[in-house]
Amino acid sequence: MEVQLRRARRAMYLRLAAWHAGPLGLAWAGRPELAPRYPEAYARCGGAPGLACAGVGGEPRVCLVRRLERLARSAERGGRRRRAQEKALVEELLLCVGHLQKELPPEFLPVLEATEKALRQDLDYLRSVASAPFSPEQKGQDQGQGP
Repeated sequence: MEVQLRRARRAMYLRLAAWHAGPLGLAWAGRPELAPRYPEAYARCGGAPGLACAGVGGEPRVCLVRRLERLARSAERGGRRRRAQEKALVEELLLCVGHLQKELPPEFLPVLEATEKALRQDLDYLRSVASAPFSPEQKGQDQGQGP
């Protein structure tokens, strides 16, 4: 069960990364008409308040995609501590996506809203994992003392 959940989370993050990685990703997300506008829309971002990029800015086609890919790699591994780290990353990504909803042209909103919805669902899962009590088996595994 845990393995299937990890694989599903990994696949979700890779799919989201692909959506934002280039013009073909937007077509895969069901919005092929946005493909020609991708280079100009995703070229620059002013930086989201509360994140490291605030005031400096960045390129969403790079930073957003890399964060999603990092979460995909992380979803495959680890225990409770890793899920807590993922929770913090997802919360940062939600700030980033919210900021992009204001900066990108309105035509991109459906893709950004679908991304936000997927991130919120995963955040709910990560919060439930964080609040679940440890079982005796998990205590040993989380400290690297697994079977």
